Amino acid sequence: MKQATDFIFAIDDEKIRSLVNHIPGAIYRCRGDEDITLEFFSEGVERLTGYPMSYFMQNRISGYSNLVYAEDREMFLQNDRHALLEKGKFEIEYRIVCMDGEIKWVFESGKVNYGYTEEEVFIDGYIFDNSQRKKMEADLQKSEDEVRRLALVAQNTTNSVMVTDADENIIWINEGYTRISGYTLEEIRGKKIGYSLQAAGADPEGYQKIRQFLDQKISYKEEFISYTKDGTPIWLEVDCQPLKDAHGRHLGFMAVENDITQRKQTLKEQEELVQRLTLATDSAEIGIFEIDLSNNDVIWDDKMYEIYGCKKEQGLSLYKVFFNSVHPEDRTMMANIINELLAQKKEIDGAVYRIIVPGGDIKYIESHAIIKKSDSGRIMSLIGTNRDVTTDVLIQEKIKSQNKVLRDIAFIQSHEVRRPLANILGVIEILQQTGTLHGLEIFDLLIESANELDQQIRAIVNKANKMDDEVFR
Repeated sequence: MKQATDFIFAIDDEKIRSLVNHIPGAIYRCRGDEDITLEFFSEGVERLTGYPMSYFMQNRISGYSNLVYAEDREMFLQNDRHALLEKGKFEIEYRIVCMDGEIKWVFESGKVNYGYTEEEVFIDGYIFDNSQRKKMEADLQKSEDEVRRLALVAQNTTNSVMVTDADENIIWINEGYTRISGYTLEEIRGKKIGYSLQAAGADPEGYQKIRQFLDQKISYKEEFISYTKDGTPIWLEVDCQPLKDAHGRHLGFMAVENDITQRKQTLKEQEELVQRLTLATDSAEIGIFEIDLSNNDVIWDDKMYEIYGCKKEQGLSLYKVFFNSVHPEDRTMMANIINELLAQKKEIDGAVYRIIVPGGDIKYIESHAIIKKSDSGRIMSLIGTNRDVTTDVLIQEKIKSQNKVLRDIAFIQSHEVRRPLANILGVIEILQQTGTLHGLEIFDLLIESANELDQQIRAIVNKANKMDDEVFR
């Protein structure tokens, strides 16, 4: 009878061992002695750690604890199986280093069991590979952190942020959206993305354009005229991105909108200013240039090329063209003017100088330049104008020459006319002294006329000498 019972127990023990060895993870039993000596490990420990069963059977006291990751070992020892003897059970998560060097997260749970007597104490437990769950938790935490950061950014950004569901219904907006559009989430929830482009007076082509992007579920970045809650038209720069899950399934759209109304208005004003400036410079035939002082790179408008008789060519050094064109006698003057500007002795300066254009002709150029500074005060470039004043200079030179001729003629004629007049005045003086014709009315008239003629001649000479050539210099 005893043999039959032992056979039955043997069969049950074999079944139990087979069952235990097929359980994922490792089942163990340790003695409740001072060293917590290992009694049993299921075959799962080999799959878990990579170490053979013989390793643990030959190192029953510290074989497994030696595998605990160094940073977790102190925690492991503080929560080891000795605590089990006091508490009756324990659960703990830690990392182990496998035979191939792989680090795994494991979950261990143990419980006190007693043998036939209370003195015979065992600790039974199991150890499971927890790496996948820990990775999922880490990924989830990372994802949640990212979502929180994105939500925080979206909530506090000055731009408008809108999120829709897969059917393009608006489900969330930030405070920036309310500030720009005037709509609250309660008022806007459920509206379709692009609703403001369908308002009266909106550009239908704009809506059709984004409709194509939405239908294809692709991103777009466009500028549109939209309308606020009170009907005010505004310019929006819209950056819209489709939202997808990890499997590529479409979840909806997120649109970031920036109110660029002020920028558009400023740009319009700048364009109008440029048009007026262009009209003014074209009418006055003024060329505009800029010299980047960091690399001597020069920018010319079309009029500058025309003034210097130069064609636009790739690789042409306009800096060399300018300085090589300046007349040799005027180069020192121009160098001094530029140096004074760079030394910030002057903010603006101008001059008239000569250039020699291809073919040898000489042109007179009227130039004005100012310095351009960065916000920190560093000089960045020279900006200036050139105007061909050759015709004006030649006319001025001709007028100056004519003035000189007039002065010479006046001088010569005054001497030629005053010589006989001087003789007449001399005779009159003699007659006055003799008293021969004293008291005669005709004699008094003759003296008056002679003096008047002398005054007129002197006035002509004075006017000729006072011809001002300073305006032409």
